[in-house]
Amino acid sequence: MAKEGKRGIGRTVLIVLVALVVIGGVGSMMGGGSGTGTTGTGDSADAAAGTNQAAPEEQPAEEQEPYTVTDEQLDPSNPYGVFINGTLTNNTDNEVSYIQVEYNLYDADGAQIGTALANTNNLQPGGTWKFEAVGTASPDEVATFELIDVTGF
Repeated sequence: MAKEGKRGIGRTVLIVLVALVVIGGVGSMMGGGSGTGTTGTGDSADAAAGTNQAAPEEQPAEEQEPYTVTDEQLDPSNPYGVFINGTLTNNTDNEVSYIQVEYNLYDADGAQIGTALANTNNLQPGGTWKFEAVGTASPDEVATFELIDVTGF
């Protein structure tokens, strides 16, 4: 009986995750937006070791990226889903009505095995957002991840 309950919960969590990914994807396609992104990689070894990527050099305001993503870490604590935690900063002078981060998930051989995304609304100028991107792969299969896009409008 306990095994059946866990399976039901796992399926429910998977269905919710897939629904969130589909809704986020449709939202980013509908909005068009001036999505600009930063790219980076992270993996569970980096997260476990607490290693951070080097901070980007200060750039003049007109050349600075509109959004920066830092503190990315894979959270392997949930057996039913993949979670990537991080912080996004709105470097613009404008409120962002909608913003989304998208990651590709890779196995130990480097093959893509899923995606993860998170989104929020009404991020203030200079504001920071602590996000948790939800993934579609089995957590025990994910070896690395890569930030693919940051979309905001």
